[in-house]
Amino acid sequence: MSLDDLFEGVTKVVDAYLRSLNDSSITQRGLVSPVPLVIHDVDYLRFTDFVGTAHFSRRSISDALTAVRTTEPIGICLELCPFRYEYLKTVQDNPLERGLSSLKSEFVATIELLGDKDVDVWLIDMNQEEVAARILALASVEEARAWNRIQGHLSAMEEVGLRLWEEGLKDEAITVFDGDVALMRKAFPTLWKVLILERNVFMACRLIYLIVQYLERGFTEFKILVFVGAAHVDGIKQLLTQPTKAFHALEHLGIYFTKPQAVKSG
Repeated sequence: MSLDDLFEGVTKVVDAYLRSLNDSSITQRGLVSPVPLVIHDVDYLRFTDFVGTAHFSRRSISDALTAVRTTEPIGICLELCPFRYEYLKTVQDNPLERGLSSLKSEFVATIELLGDKDVDVWLIDMNQEEVAARILALASVEEARAWNRIQGHLSAMEEVGLRLWEEGLKDEAITVFDGDVALMRKAFPTLWKVLILERNVFMACRLIYLIVQYLERGFTEFKILVFVGAAHVDGIKQLLTQPTKAFHALEHLGIYFTKPQAVKSG
């Protein structure tokens, strides 16, 4: 079983959701974008390579750094918003806070590796404040109570999964993570919807936007490395194959598109 197989359920949900949208209502004029955006008739997956990670694991750091060295990307996209990016930088730069954890984010490690290399780095995730607001606006009291009951169990199982991951036992880790995601979706479906489905749509639209910008600047052969948690890989890939529907889904979900933020320009 591969990492992408772990979240097969995400793929099925995204596929069903996209099929539910009315194709006849999708027009270029309806795209939720701050600037005119023409969707090119190309394979958007061709321009991306994904690295699914288990956040804050040494093995994920190793995978990320290997991907940067071997791919030579034109740009790198991180599953971060500005708030989380600045927080991770602060923790890493502050000896007192860094001492509280022996682990470094794979995202921070990737940016450090780039140094003066001619590579763009983009933050593509939804703002943390918006994620929290959407969960609070949509969640029921019953969901919150159910989540409170299982949080201890999920935390313990996450530690087990990360330990297995670090030891190279990825199949065993995948089994643990799969159970956690299934339990979260059952106990707190709103949390699953916002954290997985809605963020997948948002990040996919930002990726499409970036690819269009590179194409319109005359680049024809390039790669964007995308570093996201393994839970997001299949869903985002699937959305990239239906770019116009991805933007329509964003509108349907009531999420306003904003351009990704550059933290490093090549």
